Amino acid sequence: GRPVRRSEEEGRARAGTPGGRPTGPYIMHEGQNDSEIPEEYYGESPLCTPKRRPVGIRELREGKAGSEAKGPDVKRKKRKKRRRVVINTSYCKYDIVRKVAADMEWVEDPNEDGEKGDFNLFWTDSSVAIYRVMKLQNWQRINHFPSMHIIARKVQLSNTLAKMRKAFPLQYSFTPKTWSLRSERNQFRKYALSLQQKKTFIVKPSAGSQGKGIFLTQDPQDLSDDMEDAVIQEYITRPLLIEDKKFDLRCYALVTSMKYPSIFMFNDGLVRLCTVDYQKPGEDNLHELQMHLTNYAINRTSEHFVFNDNAEAGDVGHKRDFAFFNKWLESEGHDPAKVWSRIDKVIVKTLLAAQPMLSHVYTSCLPHNNDGYTCFEILGFDMLLDQSLRPWLLEVNHSPSFNSYTPLDDRIKSSLISEVVRILNIKPDDRSREKERDKEEFRRRMESQARRAYSKKTGGDEADVREMEKEEAEAERQRQEELVKEKRKEEDTLLQNFRRVYPVPDPDRQQLYEEFIEAAKEVNAPSSTVATVQREQEGKKEREKHREKQEREEALRKGLLRPRSPSVKREEKKEKAKVSEPDTLKTEQWQQKLDREMERHKRRISLGPRLSVFQLRDQYMTVPIGSPIFDAKESADQRETQVLPPASAYPLRVLDYPSQANILFHPDPPMHHPSKVSAPPPGKKEPISLTYVVAPCVAPIPKYATPGRNLRQVKVVL
Repeated sequence: GRPVRRSEEEGRARAGTPGGRPTGPYIMHEGQNDSEIPEEYYGESPLCTPKRRPVGIRELREGKAGSEAKGPDVKRKKRKKRRRVVINTSYCKYDIVRKVAADMEWVEDPNEDGEKGDFNLFWTDSSVAIYRVMKLQNWQRINHFPSMHIIARKVQLSNTLAKMRKAFPLQYSFTPKTWSLRSERNQFRKYALSLQQKKTFIVKPSAGSQGKGIFLTQDPQDLSDDMEDAVIQEYITRPLLIEDKKFDLRCYALVTSMKYPSIFMFNDGLVRLCTVDYQKPGEDNLHELQMHLTNYAINRTSEHFVFNDNAEAGDVGHKRDFAFFNKWLESEGHDPAKVWSRIDKVIVKTLLAAQPMLSHVYTSCLPHNNDGYTCFEILGFDMLLDQSLRPWLLEVNHSPSFNSYTPLDDRIKSSLISEVVRILNIKPDDRSREKERDKEEFRRRMESQARRAYSKKTGGDEADVREMEKEEAEAERQRQEELVKEKRKEEDTLLQNFRRVYPVPDPDRQQLYEEFIEAAKEVNAPSSTVATVQREQEGKKEREKHREKQEREEALRKGLLRPRSPSVKREEKKEKAKVSEPDTLKTEQWQQKLDREMERHKRRISLGPRLSVFQLRDQYMTVPIGSPIFDAKESADQRETQVLPPASAYPLRVLDYPSQANILFHPDPPMHHPSKVSAPPPGKKEPISLTYVVAPCVAPIPKYATPGRNLRQVKVVL
């Protein structure tokens, strides 16, 4: 079967042409190059010409010889390559994403880091950095929003919802009471000590996942001081049970835009059951995590865990689907539609509480002409139902697991990712369409500038130009609204197993959601201080002066106003030269500061000259037994500059000196106050040690001072 090279005689005999020049194809050996072909095969043969190499066996078998027998002068039409969507999964560990991409005939980006920017979709498992979002073009997509940790971290989620709870106490009461151990440890201890009976609390790391580091406690003293990046929540003791087991719901939400909020809920999900029958938490079962925690990573190690081998059987095992859950609710006499309506509202409220902050970060990262749909995100909401069917939000996962541990996982998550990709509607020609959009925007911008320039040239005033700019801005806003409406209609036509939960067709419900967004803007706005208010007022005055100056110049140019005479200009300069009285706010601040300085100066003068460390080195200072160093009625300013009064009963020797020259003494805890120290019994000479805090006179001393940069503890022997 190997090709055999023909001899020249055999070729001439087969050719049968004058001069013996062959016309048939020359069959080449494997690895043979063109230089080894006999010259007689480079003639007028239609299959072998000086500009074409001889036809090989593979070409003969595939039938390509006939297409090349048209001669050297005929140009072959280049076959146009089919464009495909490019996805970058170099930072994704889930094979299910690559499987969905392969089913849709997408290609993998050869550049692993995606620095060249040739991808249509960048899929990553971890949170996305801001610099990566800033590099994206309008035709590219990424599966995370920047700063989503506002609700994805437990501490930040608690803070975000706590702000909204102050404005809407009833609407935002869907989370258990939560405290941050970093900033609210003392508040939690006070709350726990004030309880008439013990309550159970659950401690969770702020950035933990898969149940790592979670434990239950009924004693606030179990919390170590080293544990800071964690939250502690009240444990819901009356959960809804399925087959006497506690469970939770993993609900998947899709957010396609935060600039123009668009939220969808997936109709399927996971019902995760515990492997041990539920009992009310007590000291004897707090360690039973497989009874109280529904995390799959914790329960799959149990010997009672039931693995589901059938993807279509969603009612078997400790991991089930929402179809089973709906049937179970109906069998128990509940309405599934009402339950899901409550869950939808909780998810929408949570996202709207963070919408202003997420939208601000998004618009800060991308140019002004961005359409608002560059980022999207699949969020996993863990919901718990109590016995009254009230939904409780446990946590939000911005990177939910897409591992296919069971066939049921594979079915649900494959369907989820496939439909998400279809809703995004990513097309291979998005890049070229975006170029056309940029050209159209550039054309509109140039026409706008030309109209403004022509208006100024033909005598139009500034008011006309500003009115023209307002009209153009309004037209741009309306054009953007039309684009958003078209985008939402397109998304709605692509929905199969998703349902839209925001915006909603109910006008009353939509109005309430918009109130939530406005409240979120207010509660998350930076607090205004005296300095910021003053800067805003000064900026407003400067803008007003600039506007008046422009109007005056415009009136002078048109001849509507006569120029000012030199005498009027001189009078104006004199008025400006006069020292204007300060504002009321500045006057009050200055007077308060002056009063404080005068009081400090008077007290300092009354105390006499300051003593240095060297003057105090060999000097004994005493305090009488039973007399306090500081009176309880004295103010903090009086304590600030007070020193020990001299006495003669028992000496106080300073055993250590600070580096500052001016010192004062202040008892640290009230229980060691000298007023509570009694004289030693007769015949005993054991000294009584007290602890004091030493600090510079110029620094105010807190009520409970601790050693720090300018504070130190010294031991004083009585």
